[in-house]
Amino acid sequence: MRALLFLVALLILIGIALVYTGTISLTQTRQAQAPAFDVKVKTVEVGTTTANVQVPTVGTKTKQLDVPTIRVGDSNSAAH
Repeated sequence: MRALLFLVALLILIGIALVYTGTISLTQTRQAQAPAFDVKVKTVEVGTTTANVQVPTVGTKTKQLDVPTIRVGDSNSAAH
């Protein structure tokens, strides 16, 4: 229930912000009758563009090190 109320409040705040910034424009067109509104919405374009961005990279290099080894031998192999 709290999540629903939070969502409704968030939608109301987003609507107020859109009207405040001018993204949505509301104009009342009739005065004497039930109000009618003329809604003008700005266009929004979403896309991609190519840009040079610094990106951290991770590299590897081969290095010779002494590593532990384990040898397992069968003591019965000499008897065969």
